[in-house]
Amino acid sequence: MLEILKPGMLTTVQDLGRPGYLSMGVPVSGASDPFSLKMGNRLVGNQDGEAGIEILLYGLQLRALAKMIVAVTGADLGAKLNQAPIPLWRTVELEKGDVISFPSFVLPSKKGCRAYLAVAGGIDVPVVLGSKSTCLPANFGGFEGRALKKGDVLRIGSAALPLRQLTGRRLKEALIPDFTDHWEVRTVLGPQDHLFTEESIGRFYSHKWRVSHKVSRFGVRYIGPKFEFKPRPPHQVQRDPKGDPSNIVTQGVPLGAIEVAGGVEPIAISVDGPSTTGFVILANAISADLWKIGQTKPDDFTTFRKVDVDEAYRILADAEKTFRDDPILTD
Repeated sequence: MLEILKPGMLTTVQDLGRPGYLSMGVPVSGASDPFSLKMGNRLVGNQDGEAGIEILLYGLQLRALAKMIVAVTGADLGAKLNQAPIPLWRTVELEKGDVISFPSFVLPSKKGCRAYLAVAGGIDVPVVLGSKSTCLPANFGGFEGRALKKGDVLRIGSAALPLRQLTGRRLKEALIPDFTDHWEVRTVLGPQDHLFTEESIGRFYSHKWRVSHKVSRFGVRYIGPKFEFKPRPPHQVQRDPKGDPSNIVTQGVPLGAIEVAGGVEPIAISVDGPSTTGFVILANAISADLWKIGQTKPDDFTTFRKVDVDEAYRILADAEKTFRDDPILTD
């Protein structure tokens, strides 16, 4: 078991989410950076979709109540084991009473904003709608449907392998992502790109967007030039002469959609985002780059790059090949 001594900024139990329920208004939820959670699970011998702990930026402190094997992946947020630095992307053995902690402040030199703690056996919480993920907007799933708080005790499942077989495991160096504060996110245009002027679309792809402080598991807002729309059709002008051209008939929202509310700030929809929107969607981040949105923090910069659907599928296939091949080395 793991005891929460300090909950940190926002610490939740997450797996790979609950796809398939957007039509009922249920967000996907799950890890904001699924690559890091998957690799953490691989390191400790779990199935890729097992539940782990998602840590945002700073402040988490927890204590092992039994011997266990863990791995810390994702952004380097300065994790320590009994005050000694923890090596990332490799397994670490915990004894009963050991304490893992993260600094109580944001380290300015750190890149990315979320780390993951995977535990051999996974976090043992109830499965709700096919997932153990915490859905914060609706307060269900995970541990009692909420972020973790001081005094919580998390049960750990049974490890798939003997703990001695899990020591000394590490991720291949070439597979560790490049965490940065200048991100490139590849996108596919549409479905409402035809409503924007060509000049606005050009600026969307050429501008270096600064990330606002309105960042959460709901989505990421970007600060930059305003958007311009093509003239509205006569029937729309007649019906609503002063209507906002960014307003449309409500539509579904895929994960990674980049909507533009009022033509002011693009918003990339993240894992706890809405299932519908009445704003235009200019583009959609490709699946292979969703983890970058999950690791983006305030005052980072993002450049968007245009790809077509075929290229997006090829990039995803290459990313998935990483998991089919054995990504783990043993010392």
